Amino acid sequence: MHIRMALPTTSTRCLKKMCILRLLGIRLQTRALSSRATRQMFIDYFVKEHEHKFIRSSPVVPLCDPTVPFVNAGMNQFKDIFLGHRRPPCSRAANSQKCIRVGGKHNDLDVVGTDGYHHTFFEMLGSWSFGDYFKEEACRLAWNLLTGPYRLDPQRLYVTYFGGDEVLNLKPDLETRDIWRAIGVSPDHILPFGCSDNLWEMGSSGPCGPCTEIHFDHIEGRCGAASRVNQGHDDLTEIWNLVFIQYNRMPDGSLKDLPQCHVDTGMGLERLVAVLQGKQSNYSTDLFQPLFSAIQKIAKSSPYRGTFGSDDCGGLDTAYRTLADHARMVTVAISDGMFPDQNPKLRRVLRRALHVAKKTFNQEKGLLLELTNYVAESLADTYPEIGARLKQTQLIIKHEEELFSSGGRDIAAWQDVVAMNPGLQGLDITEFPGLLMGYYEVEAVSRLNPPLVSAELAFKLYDTFGLGEEVVCQLAAAFGMQVDTTGFRLLLSRTRIRSRDSHVLDMTKDLSVINELTCAGVIPTDDSLKYVYHKQPDYVFPSVKCQVCAIIVEGRSVFETDPGTVCGVVLDRTNLYHESGGQAGDTGLIHLSGGTKMLVKDIVNVQGFLIHQGSLEGDTGCGLRVGDTVTLEVNPERRLGNMRNHTATHLLNAALHQQLTVTCQKSSHVTDSHLTFDFAVYGESFSAEDVVTVEGTVQRCIAAAAPVCRRTVPAHNLNSEGNVTVVPGEVYPQDDVHLIEIEVPDLLTSREACCGTHVLNTRDLESFYITNVRAPSAGIRSVKAVTGTKAKEAARLGEWMVQRVAQLVQEVHTTARNLEQVEALEAKVQSLKQELTNNSQLLLPYSCRSHCLDNLETLSKSLKDEVRSILRKSFESEMQEVIQKVRKEGKQPFIVHFLQSSSSVDAVPLQKATKLCSDLPVLLLALDKGMVKARCCVPEEMASDNFNAKLWLRPVLDTFKVQGFTPRGQDERLVFNMKGKKVKETELQALVKSAVKAASELAQVALQ
Repeated sequence: MHIRMALPTTSTRCLKKMCILRLLGIRLQTRALSSRATRQMFIDYFVKEHEHKFIRSSPVVPLCDPTVPFVNAGMNQFKDIFLGHRRPPCSRAANSQKCIRVGGKHNDLDVVGTDGYHHTFFEMLGSWSFGDYFKEEACRLAWNLLTGPYRLDPQRLYVTYFGGDEVLNLKPDLETRDIWRAIGVSPDHILPFGCSDNLWEMGSSGPCGPCTEIHFDHIEGRCGAASRVNQGHDDLTEIWNLVFIQYNRMPDGSLKDLPQCHVDTGMGLERLVAVLQGKQSNYSTDLFQPLFSAIQKIAKSSPYRGTFGSDDCGGLDTAYRTLADHARMVTVAISDGMFPDQNPKLRRVLRRALHVAKKTFNQEKGLLLELTNYVAESLADTYPEIGARLKQTQLIIKHEEELFSSGGRDIAAWQDVVAMNPGLQGLDITEFPGLLMGYYEVEAVSRLNPPLVSAELAFKLYDTFGLGEEVVCQLAAAFGMQVDTTGFRLLLSRTRIRSRDSHVLDMTKDLSVINELTCAGVIPTDDSLKYVYHKQPDYVFPSVKCQVCAIIVEGRSVFETDPGTVCGVVLDRTNLYHESGGQAGDTGLIHLSGGTKMLVKDIVNVQGFLIHQGSLEGDTGCGLRVGDTVTLEVNPERRLGNMRNHTATHLLNAALHQQLTVTCQKSSHVTDSHLTFDFAVYGESFSAEDVVTVEGTVQRCIAAAAPVCRRTVPAHNLNSEGNVTVVPGEVYPQDDVHLIEIEVPDLLTSREACCGTHVLNTRDLESFYITNVRAPSAGIRSVKAVTGTKAKEAARLGEWMVQRVAQLVQEVHTTARNLEQVEALEAKVQSLKQELTNNSQLLLPYSCRSHCLDNLETLSKSLKDEVRSILRKSFESEMQEVIQKVRKEGKQPFIVHFLQSSSSVDAVPLQKATKLCSDLPVLLLALDKGMVKARCCVPEEMASDNFNAKLWLRPVLDTFKVQGFTPRGQDERLVFNMKGKKVKETELQALVKSAVKAASELAQVALQ
């Protein structure tokens, strides 16, 4: 039998020493511990001295909890234990948890920077007992740590306990009061409070219990400060809360004792560090001072003074605090896999930080980016992921800076909106980039004079434009409307749990039948057999014997149905995969006795009951009845195609993470014929070279014949698995999840949480090619790819296309060079380019298509240059003929001519043409890309007030009714041009003839 002896601990000895010193009248001094030492001392105290297990902080992105946007307390990762959904990993635990509070019940954003102790990001030092020790040991552990290793003066500590509630018929927690008395706390330092302060509840129902708080008086030597506890004073603040989870709040409001009692304690590191460093403000500690120094150095601003309220003239110190706090929050959130474009609250905080940096510190770009280095220096030792992902974090912030800088027009437009609607003064578009578009949406609806902004519109404003409920309500109020907040919250709740519980996707379809099954005690369909398959040597998907639980025809439950009927069938178990996780569902056959078959075309999940939809086929007259035993068979070709493309999706995702500094999955769609994968790029390109690299990586993984392993892990263990790829914003099941792992040594590792079906070995993909890459929106790339026979077909077509292009290149290089032949070759090149560009049905590797298009573009440019050269020679030849004719005839000392060959030349070089006869006055007209242009030049020795370039061109300008101009740096008497004029083809000849005649007559008269 194991007996744990109560040996004196270090903290106990310290406490005795302190008591002796106090009796001797020796004043105790608080040690100025660093934040690192403070955090480590807490962990060591519980782990090394009191047998707690250290459990690392979970990411601030909640994986399995759709009720909160961020992890906002140390207990979040243990919530399922308190709810009884899973077993605790140990009997007692301790850690330091990263927390963010910017929304919901705990929303500190609006007050951050205005006081000395509120933050969006903070660290919660926590200790837990899962059915092990309870109130007395929890109190003693806390008191001994504070007054022992941390050396806090007991006279400056006040404790609270639950004082009961007559309305709720809850008695005071006198047990906790008496424990504090027994520990030695002075009775006037033990204070009772009501439900709002000392009754902790997880929600409207569920585990709950009384709590006891420990408060610290920042004023040394002060006595009788009990009246200031819990009154919101900066000089007496709560530092630790001990929660005793002993009840279960029932839906009817009653309380029942839990079979096991738990302890959940949380102490804010920032507040504790302030206490230990003798600071009244958290921002005066070593957690923030390096950030302030960096801001001052970079922005060359006045130093931080630590003032608040009216003393903070100009709001400089508030700006310091806000920017430093937000820099910590943004760095931590992004390093934990949260992306601003998928989390409106994160983007709001990031935009606030950029706004403060620009407005107060005159730093439009770079300041927030630089502060991430200081955040990493402060926190990366404790949370290594912050340092490991710093480069990715900075790239995302840089991308957001560019977006923020480009939003100037929206800011100006919003200022106009606020000028017309002063009630919107408090809304800042720098925090809510979608504010202007959201305003226009509400404005459009308001014209119909509805009393409410509908739940659907409110959700659109939230989901599309990132506007929270409060902001939507303010927009609605500007138009005299209210918001259907109840409906909005319901839509939001359904959306948040969609990924966790796929059966809520279709709550109305066939719901009455499903309710009947539930009432009859029928359990949801067991679909675990979808993962049962093997190879020998081809893939084998064993058929399954199953029982018919229900038959649905036109939304009604029927007992039996005949051949030819379209129906839905609920089975007790199935081996078919229903559409989820981006993978298309299976098809298959249900074999009935008597030879009748049902072709399953679709399978729908309604509250866990899988409805196999299709039609009965057969001429035996044998129908289907509830209770029948049938055989279910999956379509092997469709399943194998789905499996190949889903496994390829994982490899593609992993290869993209290797190739790009930072990326994240936006969506994916897997079918038996192809896969589509949308991903984000942040300030980086995804070039044709990147496509080749990523494609090559996946192909090498296939050649490596690496096993594809599936294992089941508890959802709460995903964080400890290391490098698990999850979809940002996705909510995963609270119970076990499947982990798909592919490891190719020295090349690639893929580890993803996934419910889909996969091949057993990468070689079963056979081949892989990316066939298309497009950009559906800014910062998003969409890749389409194929595997198996489709990939082989793409490769064959690619080789054929490369040969066609090579043959065309050869033909160009060997064909004689005259205008007609060159133009014919150019037509062939353009035809093939059109085929490659516009024929989406032509299945080609993207790299091959790009390579062919590049070659054709080069070829086309070469041919166009050749055509242009031929035409220019014709153009020059025409000019020489005109010049020779004028000189030979000697009738007129000038040239007025419309260039007939100009219509075939891309760009008519009139300046070059006029230089061919610099000793004669020359006026040329030409047709350039459908525009009539003209240029007039007169030698300097022939120019006069009666004859010069500007005067000579006047009749031409009048004919075409257009203005003229002098080229830059030229003398209008010597050079004058006509602006291009679009002329109808039917009018061109007459206008040119008239202009030439008028100009010729003017020159003849002037030069006589």
